[in-house]
Amino acid sequence: LDTDVLVVGGGPAGASVGHWLASAGHDVTVVEKRPVPRHKACGDALTPRALRELARLDVDPLRLGGHRIEGVRMVHNGRNVIVPWPLHDDLPDHGAVLRRDLLDTELRRRAADAGATILMGHEATAPIVERGFVRGAVLDADPETASAVDAVRSRFVVVADGANSSFGRALGTARHRNWPYGIATRTYFASPRSGEPWIESVLGIPDASGHPIAGYGWVIPMGDGTVNVGVAVLSTYRDVRRVNALKLLHAFSERIAARWTIDPGAPIKAPTRFRIPLGGSVGPKMGPTFLVAGDAAGVANPFNGDGVDAALMTGRLASDVLHEALTVGNSTTLQRYPTLLADEVGQFHKVGRLSARFLGRPMILRPALRLGLRSERVMGAVLRIAANELRDGDRFGGAERTYAVANTIAKFAPNW
Repeated sequence: LDTDVLVVGGGPAGASVGHWLASAGHDVTVVEKRPVPRHKACGDALTPRALRELARLDVDPLRLGGHRIEGVRMVHNGRNVIVPWPLHDDLPDHGAVLRRDLLDTELRRRAADAGATILMGHEATAPIVERGFVRGAVLDADPETASAVDAVRSRFVVVADGANSSFGRALGTARHRNWPYGIATRTYFASPRSGEPWIESVLGIPDASGHPIAGYGWVIPMGDGTVNVGVAVLSTYRDVRRVNALKLLHAFSERIAARWTIDPGAPIKAPTRFRIPLGGSVGPKMGPTFLVAGDAAGVANPFNGDGVDAALMTGRLASDVLHEALTVGNSTTLQRYPTLLADEVGQFHKVGRLSARFLGRPMILRPALRLGLRSERVMGAVLRIAANELRDGDRFGGAERTYAVANTIAKFAPNW
């Protein structure tokens, strides 16, 4: 099979590339190794920034049966503060929750409707390289796939196969070892409070020794009778090697059981555990004929681990660059991609990585937690920064002033 662009991975980043390039009239093929839509416990929550990216694709999670979310309830040591999503001229005033299998299926459908070829059950196992240039991939098709394709040749390739990108590693991508990553574990429980409009974020959950971890626990009401419950730990946490993520999830589930009326001993699905590269920590982002997008590029938000909006954004930017390369016929155009990413989120990522490094220290984490829950204003500022919803040109908001100080410090800090 020959195509203009081969996209490895059919998640939000890959499907986004498929949609944009096919809509522009290019021949694009998206390969997804799973033969049927996968359920992925992460990514159910969609921030206003993610909703804006989805709106560009004419996808509304609420029309697909999603659950509207008004904001976040932040909890620490018995105190809680309800923080609505920050008001922003360019973003919706709400978030949403939609199961990832439903979202991914809809995004692939949009790409197919635009003219992209979608090959489910086809894993890209090795790149096709000619004279040092990537020109497609060898495929391993699922035995149940009726129309199996064993290779796709292309002018360009987009690597979008997720956080543990084996195809990306074959092309030389790697995570910066001294940059932070997240360790996340999550599952689902039945709960009569599934219809609540607030995500609950529990800060400073204790480890086995009772010390607060650099991370958080969450409860995401799904609106369908279930809640998504999970914990995340930053790799910068001093005692991260001694944290058993599965035990931490069980302890957290017991801690919130009465409040959410769940049975911590009866999860609906077995817990999933994985590492999430954060803050642009995977590189390089491009080669002469390939680009890297989504979790394969490690672009998840370093403050909260959210990766859907970043995946959609990188897919859109990669498509813009490839459209120009295909139209002008100059592959050096791909060199613009890392610059576009840096302009969009580069400094935000650096501030997030710096913050993660400092919050990994107990002597900084404890007073930060005590200070944080003092007022709705403080937590509103925290949410605005964490969700990357800062207002341009606003010199008077607490979030913007705080971020400006952190940004100045980060400019002089090592490139962590």
